[in-house]
Amino acid sequence: MKSGLRPGRRVRRVGLVTRYSSAAAIALSRKLERQLGRRGIAVIHDVESSRARGVSGGAPRAQIARLVDLVVTLGGDGTLLSVARHPAPGVAVLGIDIGTLGFLTTCRPDESAEVLERALAGTAHIERRRLLSVRVTERSRAPRRYRVVNDAVLARSALARIATIRVDVDGRMVLRYRGDGLIVSTPTGSTAYNLSAGGPILEPTLPALVLTPVCPHTLTLRPLVLPDSVRLDLSVENDPTDVFLTLDGQEGFPVGSMTRIAIARSSETISLVRASEASFFEVLARKLSFGGERENAAR
Repeated sequence: MKSGLRPGRRVRRVGLVTRYSSAAAIALSRKLERQLGRRGIAVIHDVESSRARGVSGGAPRAQIARLVDLVVTLGGDGTLLSVARHPAPGVAVLGIDIGTLGFLTTCRPDESAEVLERALAGTAHIERRRLLSVRVTERSRAPRRYRVVNDAVLARSALARIATIRVDVDGRMVLRYRGDGLIVSTPTGSTAYNLSAGGPILEPTLPALVLTPVCPHTLTLRPLVLPDSVRLDLSVENDPTDVFLTLDGQEGFPVGSMTRIAIARSSETISLVRASEASFFEVLARKLSFGGERENAAR
């Protein structure tokens, strides 16, 4: 799903979300703040980076998208995820890569000023990504709902026994995974934990999701790709002690014997500002030497 930003929409407020532990990210955020100030655009920082800059105030990352017209993140994919998990309608996110291996943050620091100008002018290229909705139900508390950009992971702790995870698809029991855990990934997240666990790489705009076992007890268990129109219901059978649910690697909690986890496509999407119109496969080639060094060198 690709489109351009709407040229008629004026950007009056920009959120700057910065990896506050990075001196390079803080320095670049100061530079971009001056650039925005010269255009009369108000800047709202996140709470954590405000403290690192010695400034009071700031907005929580879970709320900042609803206070601005554009969000700029300075860091790696984790910094962008902390905002993208809490989208606001019509608010795009520009990720500037001050990390090691970012697939979501495609803008280099040396091109950030130019790409930001295009975003402000409404001429930047954007790409919409699907999200997952995760509903967690337990007998002792009200249901909790979360959004996921990359993945939801059910996994045991280091010293726990093998976990048995039941998967129902559209109300029918389909699979039982026995092993260290199970990753439910979006196409966007297919290049994250899913890739490390041996799962397939999916083109990020596909209407699909992938189930990838983590260290399966039976070697015949393999990743499974499903349409994202299905609903998944997950539960841990037998003794679920020391099994945890982790969302986008940023939020997690233990799973009990009565915990039920429902996963479906979210009605919301996240719009990512792209530094260029380079294809997903060009990004793979650059970051993973996808296709082999000889082929990539010839391009």
